[in-house]
Amino acid sequence: MKNIAFKVTAVLVMAAASLGTACAAGMAEINTCYQRAGDDAEKLQVCLTQEFNAVKAEYKDTSERVTVVAKAWDKPNRNRVRWDKLMRANQSFDSYVKRECEFVRSTTRGSQTVEKNASLACQINLYRMRTDLLENRYLSTAKQ
Repeated sequence: MKNIAFKVTAVLVMAAASLGTACAAGMAEINTCYQRAGDDAEKLQVCLTQEFNAVKAEYKDTSERVTVVAKAWDKPNRNRVRWDKLMRANQSFDSYVKRECEFVRSTTRGSQTVEKNASLACQINLYRMRTDLLENRYLSTAKQ
C-alpha cells in the first residue's frame, strides 16, 4: 500500500510541476489580455474565455489526478466505491456550476455580452474553488 501511494505521489508531483509552469505562462498572457481590454466588454469576454479555458483545463487535470488516488484507495478492496462517489460528486458539481451561473447571468442587467461575462466570471470562480478544494483535500503531500 505504501509503495502504491509513493508511486501515485511521484506521478502527481511531476504532473503538477509541469502544469504549474504552463499555468504561470498562461496566466501572464491572460493578465496582459485584461490590461489591454480595459473596460471594453467585448474585449473582456475574450480574456474571460481564455481564463475559463485555462481554469477548466486545470480542473480537468486535478480531477483526473484525484481519480487516480481514488482508484488506488479502492484497489485493495477490489471495488469502486470511492471512484464512484467522486464521479457522482464531479457530475453534481458540473450541474451546480451550470445552474448557478445561468442564474447569475439571468440576474445581470446589461447587454448579452455583459451577461455572458458575468456567467464566465461565475464559472471561473466556481471551478477555481473546486480545483483548490480537490488539491488541498486529496492531493496535498501531507495527506499522502
